[in-house]
Amino acid sequence: MSQIDTALLVQNMLAAVKQVLQLHWSDVRSFAETEMQKLAATAVLIETGQADDTISAAQAQILLSMQANASQAVLTSIETVGMIAAQDAINAAIQVLTSAVNKAVGFAIL
Repeated sequence: MSQIDTALLVQNMLAAVKQVLQLHWSDVRSFAETEMQKLAATAVLIETGQADDTISAAQAQILLSMQANASQAVLTSIETVGMIAAQDAINAAIQVLTSAVNKAVGFAIL
């Protein structure tokens, strides 16, 4: 069972993203909510994979990178959000996620 509170993780990542994309929040909110849920699911996958020894640290990095890139692409596709703003938003969310996953597994896997 996951030690990550996904609802809280999504909430915290959304708060981080909202700070970066405040001017565009009305345009991106629904997309951001969906993408943060996907990132949270990836965090749980990494945590549980680490716990049962089916995901290595390298695989964890790849999984996170793939989902982060996909989430950035979604945010970038919104007309009012530029590439740099989308990257900054995802970076803010990833900082929150990394802290949660590392805490859950008990060491710095990400």
